Amino acid sequence: MASRVLQVSRAVIDGGFDYHADIAQGLAARGAEVLSVFQRGIMPAERVQVFPGRVLCLDARRRRRYKQVALFALRLWQATGGAVMDLALCHHLTPARAVDLLVRAGRVRRPHLIVHDYDYFSPEDPEGGRRGRFLSSAVRRGWRVIGVSQAICDNVREQVPGVAADACRAIHNAIDVDALERSLLSREAARAALGLGPGDFVFGTIGRLVPFKAHDDLIQAYSDVCQQMPGSRVMIIGRGPLQEPLEQQVQALGLGGRVLIHGFLDQAARYLPAFDAFVLPSRHEPFGLVLPEAMTARLPVIASDSGGPREILPPEPSLVPTGDRQALASRLLQLYQAPAEERARLAAAGYRRVREAFHIEAYRAAYGALLDAPSASRS
Repeated sequence: MASRVLQVSRAVIDGGFDYHADIAQGLAARGAEVLSVFQRGIMPAERVQVFPGRVLCLDARRRRRYKQVALFALRLWQATGGAVMDLALCHHLTPARAVDLLVRAGRVRRPHLIVHDYDYFSPEDPEGGRRGRFLSSAVRRGWRVIGVSQAICDNVREQVPGVAADACRAIHNAIDVDALERSLLSREAARAALGLGPGDFVFGTIGRLVPFKAHDDLIQAYSDVCQQMPGSRVMIIGRGPLQEPLEQQVQALGLGGRVLIHGFLDQAARYLPAFDAFVLPSRHEPFGLVLPEAMTARLPVIASDSGGPREILPPEPSLVPTGDRQALASRLLQLYQAPAEERARLAAAGYRRVREAFHIEAYRAAYGALLDAPSASRS
């Protein structure tokens, strides 16, 4: 009999890397029957077709009631037809709490919580403390944790008592390298779309304009060395609550016209060929999917040593100490002054790395292999 898998998530993903679909594909490739349930959002029919197995979006049916854990669990039990599920994968706490009721009832054998964010269980945050108390109890009932990086696993174990090393494993995020390569614009087309000149040397970054992404560090570091880099620019693609403060920082430093905050772009990775180098200065980064995307576009990369990037990039010369604006400025200047051949060598090494370690097929296979794991013992 085929294994039965229940995947439950808080919300449908609106564009970008849909790990739900790839996880389902990896499990289905191993012969599993997969049911993917979403608490919020409505998925277009063309997206549903990407998923093997069934897809159920509760947003279409009185989503408010499913904020109540017991009703959510009842709906999940109904969706499974009352069958015992061999494996459950939960994204975020509310789905996990609902599935935990099925675990207690003996309807789920191997439950997993997938953690995507740093400090998700921070005891300093009331919500994080509540999550931590749930997980500390849940691991005694056989729950296991999957982090999108080893840094996330380490963070979970630091914040939640009772999570042993063998109860938390990393499965790195990944990308469809071939599909991304096909979607990339030419350098000329990407630069024209972004309003960049053909001779500009462009340090680019893509990400939400939120504090942990540390765009202010990049702007200040660039300001410190920009006079030594004639013809250079910084392009920031993204939107968020810090857009106005960042624009004010740019003006205060006299960098108008040299630091460009573009705003949101749909399928922003397509525009990566417009850049000469990619920079990710985050203060903490759960994984940093944009790094493999930049490596696929054959860009040399600079990133802070902030968790996930440490697992993606070689330590030298790509990583700089987190929050060290002076080190970041120095590395920007070094890369600008490096011979084109050296930048091409770094880019080629990054491309090989993403092909070897972060291709989507390996990601799917890692989730498919969960079907081979024995059920966890319960205390």
